[in-house]
Amino acid sequence: MSRRQEWEQQVLLARELSRWINPDTTFATAVDNVAASALSGAMRRLRGVVAGLPDNLVVTRRKRTGCMLIAIELKSPSGKCTSAQRAVREALLRAGCQWFECRSANAAMVAIAACGVRFRVITHEDGRMERWRRPKLANWELPRTDPREPRPQHPEVVSQRRAARRRWRARQPQARETSNDARARDIAFQQAQRKA
Repeated sequence: MSRRQEWEQQVLLARELSRWINPDTTFATAVDNVAASALSGAMRRLRGVVAGLPDNLVVTRRKRTGCMLIAIELKSPSGKCTSAQRAVREALLRAGCQWFECRSANAAMVAIAACGVRFRVITHEDGRMERWRRPKLANWELPRTDPREPRPQHPEVVSQRRAARRRWRARQPQARETSNDARARDIAFQQAQRKA
């Protein structure tokens, strides 16, 4: 379920970027990190493809500082960065890039705007002008620059984890009884061996 949620947010972000990014100053792309087969993965490694690349890259031109690279790692509400993704994050930060972990397409757009990317203004046929508006984000949804940074969880994730804890606790007395029964059998067997 979480991979599907992540994929849906990636598709939504692609739509938002194609609508609002000014192609004269900014370039955005998604990165396809998954190899189709073991052979394809081996060939990628030989070519120098690094595991853990972010899902989206945005390059924008800045007047004073030249180009800026913004890396967006999209995660589902319960998703976490892998060790390879954290290592790539560190390398990108050392190279002067901006890196964000985002839980939604809206959060990614907020992160991109926070880096100073100017979105285009759309003029409709009737003369009405439309500008990108910053959405209101829940606390769990805010973009973060460090995956270790504490963040509230999505309410659905909280309830799923709470239910899982309850199920685990309910199984514990049974597990202890089974374990105690097995221990008692082992002790009886060892005592019988000693007598023999």
